[in-house]
Amino acid sequence: MIQIRTANKADLATLRAIEAHSFKSDQLSGRSFAEAIKLDHHVLLVAANEEDRALGYALLHFRARAGHGRLYSIAVDDNSRGSGIGRDLLAAAEAETARRKLPRLRLEVRRDDPITQAFYQRHGYGARKIMTGYYEDGGDAIQMEKSLSATADGTLPGVRHPSIVMVVGRAQDRKPLEETAKSLNVRLISAADYLTRPEIAAGARQVINLCPVEDYLSQGYYVSLLAEARAQRAIPNMDTVTGLAWKKLYKNYLGELTALLKDRVPADLAASDRGQAKIAIEIYFGQAEAEWARRMAARAYRLFPAPVLEVMMSRHRQGWEVDYIWPLSIASVSATDMPRFLACLGDYCHSRRNPGFRRRRSAFDLAILVNPKEAFPPSTEQAIRNFIRAADRQNIQAEVIGRKELGRLSSFDALFIRETTNIDNHTFTFARMAEAEGMPVIDDSVSILRCSNKVYLREAMARAHIATPKTAMVTKSTLKDAVAGMPFPVVLKIPDGSFSRGVVKVKDQHEYAEQAAKMLEDSSIILAQEFLPTEFDWRIGVLDGKALFACKYAMARGHWQIYNHKSTGKTDSGGFETCDIANVPERIVSTAVRASLQMGRGLYGVDLKEIDGSPVIIEVNDNPNIDNGIEDKVAGEVLYDAVISVFRERILVSRGLGAQVGENAART
Repeated sequence: MIQIRTANKADLATLRAIEAHSFKSDQLSGRSFAEAIKLDHHVLLVAANEEDRALGYALLHFRARAGHGRLYSIAVDDNSRGSGIGRDLLAAAEAETARRKLPRLRLEVRRDDPITQAFYQRHGYGARKIMTGYYEDGGDAIQMEKSLSATADGTLPGVRHPSIVMVVGRAQDRKPLEETAKSLNVRLISAADYLTRPEIAAGARQVINLCPVEDYLSQGYYVSLLAEARAQRAIPNMDTVTGLAWKKLYKNYLGELTALLKDRVPADLAASDRGQAKIAIEIYFGQAEAEWARRMAARAYRLFPAPVLEVMMSRHRQGWEVDYIWPLSIASVSATDMPRFLACLGDYCHSRRNPGFRRRRSAFDLAILVNPKEAFPPSTEQAIRNFIRAADRQNIQAEVIGRKELGRLSSFDALFIRETTNIDNHTFTFARMAEAEGMPVIDDSVSILRCSNKVYLREAMARAHIATPKTAMVTKSTLKDAVAGMPFPVVLKIPDGSFSRGVVKVKDQHEYAEQAAKMLEDSSIILAQEFLPTEFDWRIGVLDGKALFACKYAMARGHWQIYNHKSTGKTDSGGFETCDIANVPERIVSTAVRASLQMGRGLYGVDLKEIDGSPVIIEVNDNPNIDNGIEDKVAGEVLYDAVISVFRERILVSRGLGAQVGENAART
């Protein structure tokens, strides 16, 4: 729990350290902090943790007859940045200014610091004037000002602001929610206040929009839109609002939802001689009341997360079908159904916070999806522990989760998938769900789609003029002529094969015809590729367009591939040599990076062969191996730190805070 209190002498050393790490110039001295504690017209506030250690501060100046307060400086300790402490300090500064009955709070921010400017703009501050040569280094400042609300209670907050706000459109919608909102520590506000007074939801990370959103540019529409602009996660988000506004955007999912009702709807649910019966089901935060509808409800919610969804079904001769999905407001919930809605609301809020798994208070939470029973996991148990330690070093709480914990996903800030991905299993569902929540995810769904299909790889590399082995696409109609002119042996690949599976080498035309015909029974397209024998393949690990590690993977003994999957079920693999990136030929690294960028900016393992000194791309894999003692053998913990650093940067961006967070350190 973070407490906002006034500073004392015991805080001076800590405040000086925060100052030194936060500002390169215009630094406050220890004497300045000491005077701020003593002088009546200065107020020095600190945010302190459970051990009463200062994690950040805000310094206010109040001049007699000035008619406004001035926020001189605000800064947060390095290890606590991005966790909302800056927003709490700003709110406390505004409360202190209001307590002194001053109607406005002013501050200065560097003209060349748009990120910090945006932070204050999100909290209701507007530019007032430019002050040239204001800072020690000659930099210009923008003076910003905010008119403070007359409803401020004038007291310093003793606890953090609620992380969830609930927005209603009408005054009469508040009453049934008030008691539950209070018990859940959820702030209940009107749509008018949320839209016109951004400061009223300062510090909130989640917005539950209970207003009607069905009309384009309606009040509810703008609540979700502005929540997104203010780096707050809204439910429903804009994807859901726009996706459900036009049936053509969601009609492709109606058949999928209908399939989940098959043989589940009770026969006596409705009676009709002509099959015209219609039934509406209300889903609250993904939960349906009837047991038979729960699978369908859960899927509808994952596709279109909204507090209240109405699913309309109609009965036809062939059975029940889903006709449409529609988001409803709190006004649509009947009095008899309100207890169920409130129970579902409580479940949702608890899952968002999910305090039970936290060991300590961290800036962010990272979920690492792992399958402990996987035969060839991309990271060993020790490597996963190394990722968790790296996250801890960067003030991120990392936790391993499994495939059955999709319901908990929204309580995290980011997702790291560390099990083998596939578009037809739960890993792809997790990636899509994380993206729908606005969470950074590695591997993202686009990378999974692109990397899982070698046909895409072939086209992408050709478009970028990156060398690959000579390749032909083979279909049943081109089976005879596809490899004309290609010397044998030839390698045949199923487009979505991995770890050397779905790959065979054929020595002549007869074997090619036999094996290709067999493979085409399972895939409408296969690839025929020239065979390029080498002693080893390069594997360059790339993340966000930057090389992470380099390995030489040798071929399995007596085999032409790195992995030899034997008929006995045993798999042999070749040896490896981990190399310092700096010592790898630049042409290898640069080609690997270029190839990765054709797939995205995720985490990739780029496999290359070196033929006559020139790099040739074999594959670009999402979800590459990062194992202790192999890929990390040279870089050590630096490799794990680099991956977690990218997560941290992306989390900050997802919350609208940028790479350098305005709330963390601002000489105002």
